[in-house]
Amino acid sequence: MAIFVHPVRDIDKQNIKIMKTTRLAFFGTPDFAVPTLRRLIADGWPIALVVTAPDAEIGRHKIITKSPVCKVAEELSIPVQTPEKLSSDESFFRRFSEINPDLCIVVAYGKIIPSKILSVPRLGFLNIHPSLLPKYRGASPIQSAIKDGCAITGVSIMQIDAEMDHGPILSQESWTIPGGFDAKTAESELAQIGADLLARTLEPYISGKIIPQPQNHNEATFTKKFLRSDGRIDWNKNTDEIVNLVRALGANPGTWTMWNEKTLGIFQARAIKNTRDKKPGLVFNDQDGIAVACGDGAIVIDELQIEGRSKMIADEFIRGRPDFIGSVLD
Repeated sequence: MAIFVHPVRDIDKQNIKIMKTTRLAFFGTPDFAVPTLRRLIADGWPIALVVTAPDAEIGRHKIITKSPVCKVAEELSIPVQTPEKLSSDESFFRRFSEINPDLCIVVAYGKIIPSKILSVPRLGFLNIHPSLLPKYRGASPIQSAIKDGCAITGVSIMQIDAEMDHGPILSQESWTIPGGFDAKTAESELAQIGADLLARTLEPYISGKIIPQPQNHNEATFTKKFLRSDGRIDWNKNTDEIVNLVRALGANPGTWTMWNEKTLGIFQARAIKNTRDKKPGLVFNDQDGIAVACGDGAIVIDELQIEGRSKMIADEFIRGRPDFIGSVLD
């Protein structure tokens, strides 16, 4: 089982020496990685290099944009590398080898790190993974936990090895998911939990006070990257399943249904279970708002978006579309 690390109350001389003499490299890309990078700098860890994804086209207008981690690294005057492919970029490998970091921290970097790079730092690579491993390995641990209706998830600090989310665990912290949280809000909370947990784990790990514990691979579960097709709502399912799907995928890649041969995106929904006699998909007025019948009750839609228009609250949507009430969503 994993070791749970308690906060270090005071930074003693030994801790200061470890911080000053341990060169770190940081691999990360999205907003989820930013709290950890900022926490490492605030705590005094020397970051010799930040590695992040190349600039990418973002949004409808495809504006070339730096990653959130790249922006923070430049703000903090940390050298940045943005290799397209780690496995074939020899100039990056030479640069990385010259820096010769003692330890590398990975937070949602988004690329597989090849073995020749994993072998460079003497203390290896540590990864912050937002689940209680070995549960929910893979690309979508937060979304998958919410979609499955989990009450508890957490963060694991693990060593990276050649297999995905497979390495030994250094520390873990569990977290109760508040009922109203969607994947985006849960991600923000877990990002901070991960940053704090790593801060409590680094010094004990480097000084040999933590012995990494192998995962029980027989208990491993795996997640996938969700596609747009995964967000289509089946109104025959029960209310909890549908609400959890909206919470998990509403922001990305989106949850949706069909109305009048157009895609209707649904971003916020709440379960009600006071009706069982309506056809699944039927839209009706309820005392709590605009509702849609499901397999075991109904959900109230709070925010939606018809194809080609802007997102709006349900009341605004209905004003211009009175025929929405009484229709059946598909």
